[in-house]
Amino acid sequence: MNDFDPKQHFHDQRAKRYDDTVRKVIPGYETLHAMAQFLLEDMLGDNAHLLIVGIGTGEEVERLAPQHPGWRFTGVDPSQAMLDQARERLGQAGLLARTDMVCGTLDNLESSKRFDAATCLLVMHFLPDDGAKESLLSGIAKHLKPGGPLLLADLHGTSDSPRFARMLAAWTRWQLAHNIDPVEVEKGLKHVARDIHFVAETRLFKLLHHAGFATVEHFHQAFLFGGWLAVRE
Repeated sequence: MNDFDPKQHFHDQRAKRYDDTVRKVIPGYETLHAMAQFLLEDMLGDNAHLLIVGIGTGEEVERLAPQHPGWRFTGVDPSQAMLDQARERLGQAGLLARTDMVCGTLDNLESSKRFDAATCLLVMHFLPDDGAKESLLSGIAKHLKPGGPLLLADLHGTSDSPRFARMLAAWTRWQLAHNIDPVEVEKGLKHVARDIHFVAETRLFKLLHHAGFATVEHFHQAFLFGGWLAVRE
């Protein structure tokens, strides 16, 4: 059973700190998003409608929208506090007119809605592999047009392997070397141990294929964080 509740975890104060915190804690955060942008640019035309699963504070929209005036966005997130931050951020950037935001899950979208592409960055690792991960991926596939790309990024790995222990230790030292308070590092590690549901990359590939994605390519790696490009059948 997964006790993680994004509505409680990403409360008002945490939502306000999120953009600053995530950049400090996650190695390669900026690079991940930049690579996602260039991959999408290579696969989409001048006019496209993108689904942002876990829109959070609006990072993807703020990055993608200014360079692509013909792109529109629909973002889904269960945390109202995060959506409030996104609304303020995108409003200041003049991007709200091209962005629809839904508080909830994919189940709250119109069942007939189809998108040209989707992103799901740093979201699915919160879901247990008890059918919840596959359900999310199947829901994304359902809302994608045939041939539509999905950019997925998550913490992943086999938690009892030597490699996992090595990467986790290196990530811990990386955070300390970047002057993150040791108390905060420890709190973050406890959050990872408690709330993140790791699966091996081979399992991710199986989940994506079962959900209806024909092509899966690994494009990003930073310690235990990985990124994959998948294409809807």
